[in-house]
Amino acid sequence: MSDSQNSQSTSSQSTSARHDSMGAAEVFEQVFKLIQTGNVHALFDMMAEGVVMEFPFAPPTRPRRVEGKNKIIMYIQAILDIVSFSHFTDIEVHHMIDPDCVIVEMTSHGTVLATGKTFEKRYIDVCRTQNGCIKLIRDYWNPQESPTSK
Repeated sequence: MSDSQNSQSTSSQSTSARHDSMGAAEVFEQVFKLIQTGNVHALFDMMAEGVVMEFPFAPPTRPRRVEGKNKIIMYIQAILDIVSFSHFTDIEVHHMIDPDCVIVEMTSHGTVLATGKTFEKRYIDVCRTQNGCIKLIRDYWNPQESPTSK
């Protein structure tokens, strides 16, 4: 195993060990960092096997629900093949009584890889966790603002 593979593996293992006791707000904070650094393997490690992503406002050409870790990994990889996220702004975290649920408002900033065109997109996400792993993400966004729909 190369040094870079070894350090990625060690990083992923320490992330896994750390996130078991995190609530939804802490998990989502880690998600932001992992997306921005491109460490999708650690992001996938934070997902429960039966994880679900829902997209209530998805246009007819896009899925409204993706179930299961493997399918979500493929879905996210397909997005990351099209766009690169640079950072998030306007982040507001709304804590719920249940520590395993959080609502997050945010704006993502990034670049469409094929064109180099920058974008910003506003989201509201409901995130549910269980034992420090992502169990549900309900992602509300305006499909008319999607960088890939223009």
